[in-house]
Amino acid sequence: MPSMKALQISAKDLGWLNASGFCERCFWIKRHNKKLPYQTPFAGIFSSIDSYTKSIVEEHFEREGKLPEWLDKAGKAKRLVTVTQSGFVAPKGRSILTGVPDQLFERQDGSYGIIDYKTARYTGTQDSLMPVYEVQLNGYAYIAESLGYSPVNSLYLVYFEPPVREQFREFARKHTTEGGFEMPFAPVLHRVKRDREMISRLIGMAERIFSSEAIPKGLDGCEDCRRLEKLIRLVTGSEGR
Repeated sequence: MPSMKALQISAKDLGWLNASGFCERCFWIKRHNKKLPYQTPFAGIFSSIDSYTKSIVEEHFEREGKLPEWLDKAGKAKRLVTVTQSGFVAPKGRSILTGVPDQLFERQDGSYGIIDYKTARYTGTQDSLMPVYEVQLNGYAYIAESLGYSPVNSLYLVYFEPPVREQFREFARKHTTEGGFEMPFAPVLHRVKRDREMISRLIGMAERIFSSEAIPKGLDGCEDCRRLEKLIRLVTGSEGR
C-alpha cells in the first residue's frame, strides 16, 4: 500500500503531467520508488551553464543597475530577488510544491517577473518540452505569490542557442585563446502564458494518482511500461516463453 504522507513535488516534475504521452502508471511508480535501477547520472554541465548565466545577469545588474540588453523584453527590473531551494516552497492543497527559478525580479510598478534559462535551441511552441516548461514557470509563479512576491504577471523562458555546425570553423578561429576556447550563445526569449488554474488542476491530478492504493493502468504504447514489463519477464525467467 502506498504511503499516505503529503506529496512533495517540484514544479518541473509537476510539468510532466502536462506532457504529451504522460503515463499515470510511470508517475505512480516514480513517486513511490524514486531510486530506480539503471538510471544514467545526468551530466551537470547544463546546470553549470545556467548557474553561470545567472551570475552574469546578477553581476551586470549590480554594476549597471539594470538587466542586460538581451533581456529587455522581460521588462525593467528595480531589484533582483534572491531565492534559495530551502525557502522557495509553498503548500498547495495536501501537497508541497518546490522549485527555484533562475531569476525572480521586481519591476518599478511593484509587479514581479520570472525568468528561467535553457541551454538549447529554440524551436518555438512545437518543442515537445514546452508544455512541461509552461507548468514549471507557472509553478514558480505560484510559489512566489504564496511567499508574498505578488503579482507575478510575466514569465519568460530564455533559450541560449549554441552555434550551428556551419559556424564552427569561423567561431573556432575567433574564440580560441591561449587559455582554452570560448563558445558564444545567442539568447532567444519566449514568453509563457500566466495560467493560475493550471497548477490547481495538475496538483489535484498528481494527488489522485499518488494516493491510489492500486498501481494505475499504464498508457497504451508507453515505452517505459514496455521496458518495465520486459525487465520483469527477464528477472522472473519468463522472457521468451
